[in-house]
Amino acid sequence: MDEARQDPRVCAHQGPQAVILDNGQMQRLTARRLRLLVIAGVVAIGLAAAIWQLNVLEVRARSPFATISSAFDTPPAYPGYRWSRDGRVVGEFELTTIAGPSHCGWQSATMLFIGWPPGTIAPTSEQSRFYIRDPQGVFGASYRDRLMRKVTLPGNARSSGYRLGAMELYLSPDDQDEAIYVVTPSGAERWPRVPPRTPLCA
Repeated sequence: MDEARQDPRVCAHQGPQAVILDNGQMQRLTARRLRLLVIAGVVAIGLAAAIWQLNVLEVRARSPFATISSAFDTPPAYPGYRWSRDGRVVGEFELTTIAGPSHCGWQSATMLFIGWPPGTIAPTSEQSRFYIRDPQGVFGASYRDRLMRKVTLPGNARSSGYRLGAMELYLSPDDQDEAIYVVTPSGAERWPRVPPRTPLCA
């Protein structure tokens, strides 16, 4: 029994009576375990891909690997991402980032509405500002051309206090009437402002 207990071919799952496996049985057992590991790996990769694609728990914006592109190349539909300020989640009338309406073909654009001045709860458009990220120009070619995807923040830019994972919104007194800055540890983008009373898709 001591020899069987020391033999590496002993299968420990056969109960109290030790069983010695021959080489063929060991190879089949090893192959079976390998297949199970491969299947588990494929399932894990597929699950991770689905979570990323479906943006479960806002993972494309909140994960350590999140970027502005991962969060907004395919922006979320209404009610959009949940931003926070001073440790509290803010409502849609204070700040929201949502995809443009799909029935107008604007779903690739991100529409950012923020109560103005920051911190304002704005139930109407007169009390808010509208900025847009439109890399495909579906809202208008001028907004595509004015989007700056790799920028250096102006020296006087300051955080608005709004955060989404590692992302923050910055404003500069020099151009806050024209643009807002979306900033991550890996880079920043400058999103142009849409003028008040610009007609939207009905």
